Amino acid sequence: MLPDLAPGLKPGSDAWWARVTEDGTPLSFSAGLRQEDGTRTGVPTLLFLARESEHPTVYLDLNGMTDRTDPSVGTMTAVSGTDLHLAAFGVHPDYLGSYTLIPVAGPLVSPAPRNTPEARAWWLGVLSRSRTDPHARGRRFTGSLGGHSAVARLGDAPAPPPSTPNVPEELTWHRPDGVDQRIWLWTPAAEQVGLALLFDGHMWSDRLPVAPVLADLHRRDAIPPTAAVLIDPIDPAHRSADLAGEDDYLDHLVTDLLPMVEAELLVRGHRRVAEPERTVAAGQSFGGLASFRLAARHPDVVGAVVSQSGSFWWPSTDEDAPRAVLDWLRAQPVRDTRTVIQVGAYEGLLSATNHDLAALIAERGEHLAFREVHGGHDWAWWSEHLADALIAALRP
Repeated sequence: MLPDLAPGLKPGSDAWWARVTEDGTPLSFSAGLRQEDGTRTGVPTLLFLARESEHPTVYLDLNGMTDRTDPSVGTMTAVSGTDLHLAAFGVHPDYLGSYTLIPVAGPLVSPAPRNTPEARAWWLGVLSRSRTDPHARGRRFTGSLGGHSAVARLGDAPAPPPSTPNVPEELTWHRPDGVDQRIWLWTPAAEQVGLALLFDGHMWSDRLPVAPVLADLHRRDAIPPTAAVLIDPIDPAHRSADLAGEDDYLDHLVTDLLPMVEAELLVRGHRRVAEPERTVAAGQSFGGLASFRLAARHPDVVGAVVSQSGSFWWPSTDEDAPRAVLDWLRAQPVRDTRTVIQVGAYEGLLSATNHDLAALIAERGEHLAFREVHGGHDWAWWSEHLADALIAALRP
């Protein structure tokens, strides 16, 4: 049943849309939607709206709530006689997730099982037709796969950090394997600096700018002076090979990229503090896995790890497969590494393996800061919780 969102106005009319979207979408109902008897369901609910007349179907891709292996869950309900499509989702009060609207000619059907090349290619094609909700009240950004996303939550978003004129400078790393890779270098106003290595630098340099976050952390003295290197993934194939492949790339980061960065810092009047606790590797998904492996392989250089939704199921998604990172850690003496693990509650096997790794680190008595977020595999919450993760990793 369509809720009476604008009494006295015809649903789908221009006046109805103006009234309903004046505070932005999705609409939030912390006590749930109203039922026929006038009571509320008691289930916190987000109500998504789309105005679409050129296509009969609109698919809502809501991170952690919908699943492209069963697109019927995200297919919005078309209201007869209007161009209105809607979908309601009951969510946890602290849910935080990104969403995109995808007008399509008919019901979506994946051509192959999830995580196969065919399914991935199909989904990328679907995402190419995505559009940002024009009435979104949340932050808008372009995701790593190209989807045009906005952030959904029940309450108000925290105030963003102040903007900063101090933006990262783009440089080129000429890798030992002959590949040229973009990086961006951000520096604070301090001579002696630690270092944060952030994977998926294309997201942090532009789409979800990390410079204001870093500047605000330094303004508040929340972390010691820390320069940041944002490392571009080049493309999906290089990203997978570099972050979840052999150890050569991780070694090149330490033996080749790091000396280059130190030279660039000196030119700009900075000197890197060499103690490992002042260098953190941070990443998401495969980037979280690579951050952990980098600190494991070079603990004398990288003494802190931030992993957000780290792919610790690696190297196999089979439920009963061995987990290489956990097996490695069980054979090691207790380490001084500071590990920060954040994971979404709605990430299936990935959530489970992150919990397993966190439990093992805690059992060993190593430094651990663990947080489960009510979200999925999502830049929306990764970006929002990065600041707290860096504080936990770098502030003794």
